[in-house]
Amino acid sequence: MGREPTRRPVTIVHRSAGAVVMQDGRCLILKKRREWVFPKGHLEEGETAEQAALREVREETGVEIAIDEWLGTTRYEFADRRRGFRNRKAVDWFLAHPVGGELRPDPIFAAGSYVALDDALERLSHEADRDIARRAFGLAVGDEEME
Repeated sequence: MGREPTRRPVTIVHRSAGAVVMQDGRCLILKKRREWVFPKGHLEEGETAEQAALREVREETGVEIAIDEWLGTTRYEFADRRRGFRNRKAVDWFLAHPVGGELRPDPIFAAGSYVALDDALERLSHEADRDIARRAFGLAVGDEEME
């Protein structure tokens, strides 16, 4: 009797958008479980990346933002071996500043605060987020060496 053919995991592609929200030389980060992240989330049907970033920041933080500039796209992959899925995610990032609302992180987050670049680089859990932070601070303060 032959062996069962090996099944390849199903690949699911996710598109998300988020923002590095800058205020007074600091950026907004959120603590979710054991990791620190920027606000971000999936694009809903018919939504642009910019629209999703505006909505997700408002939903996750209570802060209304205006977008200043596109920062770039990060890509990563993660697996759900139990279910046999491989997930590929692309996140469009924007530099933004607050225009209203007040910081009230969604209950899924343990904390949210505005922090300086050094603190952000120390706390952010993912290297791709640290790269986006450097680019955002470089653009916000006009220091091209950070970019």
